[in-house]
Amino acid sequence: MRRSFAFVGMALAAGLLAGCSGGLFGIGSLQQGTFEGTWDGAAWRGNAYAVLQGDSLTVVGRRPDPKYFYDEYVRVRVRFTGPGTYPVAESQGELGKIVGGDAGWFPPSAGTLVIDSYDQGSHTVSGSVTLRAESMQPAWDASGRFEAPVYSSFQQVPPDPAR
Repeated sequence: MRRSFAFVGMALAAGLLAGCSGGLFGIGSLQQGTFEGTWDGAAWRGNAYAVLQGDSLTVVGRRPDPKYFYDEYVRVRVRFTGPGTYPVAESQGELGKIVGGDAGWFPPSAGTLVIDSYDQGSHTVSGSVTLRAESMQPAWDASGRFEAPVYSSFQQVPPDPAR
């Protein structure tokens, strides 16, 4: 009987610690959201998350290809002041492809980020993004809508559930 109380006590302590560090009861339970749109005119669906550090908001959409070993990324970073429309300079946007796990292309991309809603209480953000990588021939285009959990650091972002 005494051992079961000790086990329950340790489990409660671990749960409380996880909650304090963004784990079990905190932001870590949000996992990743969704990104749906198009990449060069073809349907594109991936996972999404956001990171808010200071006044910088980074929104990431990622799609691992189910048949081949490559990933596609939509990444945009802006100075965040709340819901609204943000122009994205080439230095703030990126469309990326990783091929074979160690080679890839990450051309700078310009466009627009629209934040429809940001909820501090539930740590979520939603909106849309449109990016174009002019440096690629032919140019890469991506656009879509996202709903994503917001983390306070990239270290808090959980692993992709698709891997």
